[in-house]
Amino acid sequence: METLRLARATHHLLERGVEALEKIGRELERYNDGQERTDGNN
Repeated sequence: METLRLARATHHLLERGVEALEKIGRELERYNDGQERTDGNN
């Protein structure tokens, strides 16, 4: 039973890590899009 709890906790942690990386990726894309617009105006 302890192993199952650990497996669930690990799975949950991995899911949250993947979600965080996806969010970071979206934010980087937004930032890069903004930089491209700014660079294009110079």
